[in-house]
Amino acid sequence: MKHVDMESRRKTILGAIVESYVDTATPVGSRAISQRFRYTISPATIRNVMADLEEMELIMQPHTSAGRVPTDKGYRFYVDSLLEPKHLTKEEESIINKLIHHSGNDIEYIMQNASKAISIMTNVVGIVLTPRLKRSIFKHIELFYIDDSKILAVIITTSGFVKNSIMDLEEHFTKQELTRITEFLNSELEGVFLGDIKSYLTRKLLEERDSFYTFLKQAMDILSIPGLFKTDDHLYFEGAACIMAHPEFTDVKKARLFLGACEDKKGLLNLLNEDMEFEGIKIHIGKENINSEIRDFSVVTCNYKVNDTIIGAIAAIGPTRMEYGKVMSVLKYISHELGKELENLG
Repeated sequence: MKHVDMESRRKTILGAIVESYVDTATPVGSRAISQRFRYTISPATIRNVMADLEEMELIMQPHTSAGRVPTDKGYRFYVDSLLEPKHLTKEEESIINKLIHHSGNDIEYIMQNASKAISIMTNVVGIVLTPRLKRSIFKHIELFYIDDSKILAVIITTSGFVKNSIMDLEEHFTKQELTRITEFLNSELEGVFLGDIKSYLTRKLLEERDSFYTFLKQAMDILSIPGLFKTDDHLYFEGAACIMAHPEFTDVKKARLFLGACEDKKGLLNLLNEDMEFEGIKIHIGKENINSEIRDFSVVTCNYKVNDTIIGAIAAIGPTRMEYGKVMSVLKYISHELGKELENLG
């Protein structure tokens, strides 16, 4: 047999092993693969190919006389070279749309429903990272007088995010001065990224040479108060209960490990924050995960955008025996719809 034919056969059989194992959660034997190909490839030939795949560390035998299961390396090869995209049905798209687009104007409810949609569609845990405030675009600000040295600032972004902050001021402002500053900021900052506001106002300040300088400096001082543009990252989770139905988690120790991984927000936050800097789907399989808490699982991530700007990320986390093609399609679709819904809020 030619080398190219043998390579093609290895790929075909590896793909069949991965897909069969994903479907059944049981080690795959040569006879099952032969049946899958309607006996066009004999069990003896398949066993020989399996031996090659095992030597290449793409599959392994969990115990003597058992069939084979994919390794992390095998899943990686499958995802990179063999995976075919899965298209969502109209019914699946409809379920997602109802969850995301019928959530009202409550951004937290939208985030929660987006994570629920991921879990329902993939049968693993769905995760949504809240929009990054500094990546959001300024829409409106209100400054409310509390007393001579304290004000309440309410910032609204085009993604529907609202940030409230009570600020102690060194300088005293009257109600009339706050009204003038509010009007100025709303006319001047429309369409500016929140993360760019300070540098934008600094440039304006350097350009001014007349009486407007003092007024601009007052506005700058208010928006420079520490914490005004800072918000805690928040992860929304759905599906931790349903995932316990997966055969992998009949092992109580592994189930606890998985739940612990979901609770380890720092590790997941670091992963999502890194991945959201890059376009498209990112897949981390088993030991590819640097964080030890999730090294027995797979995490698939995708960022989402508002007005063509990346502001957050979504993810699915579950066993390495995951239907990667379906998960990728679900995340792509939800990422797009979530971005649209947040734009509508703006």
